[in-house]
Amino acid sequence: MNIFVLSSRALASNVSWDPVFELENIVVRTCNAQLLVPSARDVIQWSSTLYPLVGRIVRKVVKSTTGVYNLPLLPQLSDKPNVLLIIGLAGANLELLSSIPKWRERFDVVIAYIFDSWAPEIYSKNVYHLDHLFVALPEIIDELKKRFGIPVSLIPFAADVLDQGSCQLKRSIDLTSFGRIPSQYDTVFLNKFNQPGSEQIYFKSTPRTAEKFPKLPYEMRRDEPDTRLLFHILRHSKLTLAFDTLYPGMRRFPYSFITLRWFYGTATGGAVVGKRPTTPLMDELMNWEDATIELPDDPQKSVEFINELLQDEVRLNSIYKRNYVESLARHDWRHRIQSMLEAVKIPLPQGLLEELSQMKMIHEKMVSRF
Repeated sequence: MNIFVLSSRALASNVSWDPVFELENIVVRTCNAQLLVPSARDVIQWSSTLYPLVGRIVRKVVKSTTGVYNLPLLPQLSDKPNVLLIIGLAGANLELLSSIPKWRERFDVVIAYIFDSWAPEIYSKNVYHLDHLFVALPEIIDELKKRFGIPVSLIPFAADVLDQGSCQLKRSIDLTSFGRIPSQYDTVFLNKFNQPGSEQIYFKSTPRTAEKFPKLPYEMRRDEPDTRLLFHILRHSKLTLAFDTLYPGMRRFPYSFITLRWFYGTATGGAVVGKRPTTPLMDELMNWEDATIELPDDPQKSVEFINELLQDEVRLNSIYKRNYVESLARHDWRHRIQSMLEAVKIPLPQGLLEELSQMKMIHEKMVSRF
C-alpha cells in the first residue's frame, strides 16, 4: 500500500491552514506517506495582483492551457494499491487534484477530508470523481451525497493529543482565548484581568498575517512553530474560552459546529468555558463531566463566575486529568486517520498501529491512577 498526501502548503500560510498541515504531517509520519506539494505557476501568482476581473480571465486562460499548478516531481507509483489523500479547508480546494495529470487514472483510491464542508456550490468538479469524501459536519452529509453521488462520511475534528496533550496541574495562565470570541466578553476580560494590580492573566492569541503564495518553503516558515507555541500556551492555561458558532457576536455560520478549539482545549487539559455548541454531535463526542462549563449570558457576571472557578482548585485539577484522558481515548487525530482508512478498507500502516497502541497504554496508565 502506497499513500500520498496532496498538500496546499506551498499556496497559503495562515492560522486557518495550520491544523490542516499539522494533520498532513501526522499522516505522513504514521502512514509512511509521500507528501506532494504543488506550487502555483508564476503567471498565476502575478495574476493575483491584478484587478479581480482581469485576474479571473488570466487564470481561466492558464487553466485551459498549461494548467494552474506546477508539480515537477510526479509520484512514483508501483503495482501496489496507490492511495491519494487531500485535506482542504473548503470544497474549492479540491481543484488542487488537477495538479496531477490524469490523477483519477493514476490512483486506485482517492479520498478527501474537507474542514469547512458546507456550501456545496463552491466545490471543485473534481469531487464527483472521489472514492470517498469525509467532512466534519454531520448536517451537510445527506445534501452532499445527493448532490455529488459519492460516499460521504463524518470525521469530526480532533487534536494531536499524543504529542501535544497534557494534564499538568501547574498552570500559570488563568484564561486563554484564541480565534474568534464575542467582543463583549473579550472586552470585559481585558478590562478586568489585564490591569495593574490584577492577579489574573487573560492571554489573547493574535494570529499572524496571512500569506498567499508564501515565499519561503513550509519548513522555513512560522507555521509549525506557531502551532507548537499555541499548544504550549494551552498546556499552561487553567481556562480556555470557546463559544458556539451560532452564539450572538460570533462569525456567521450556517450550523452549530464543533470547531477545533474545543478539541485543542480538552486535549491540553484546561477547563473549556464559554457557550457549548448546540449540535447533537456535541453530546455524543464530549459527554463527560465538566467537558465544558457554561458562562453566564451577562459578560460582567462571567468575570465573577471565572474568578470563583479559578479558586476551586480541586475541581480544576480533576478537569485537567479528565479532559486529557478522554481526549486520548477518543479525540486524537490518529483515531480519525484510522476511521478514514477503515472506511475505504485500507489496511492500517504499522506506524499508525504503533502510535495507537502507545496512546492506549498511556490512557490505561492514566485511568488506573484515578
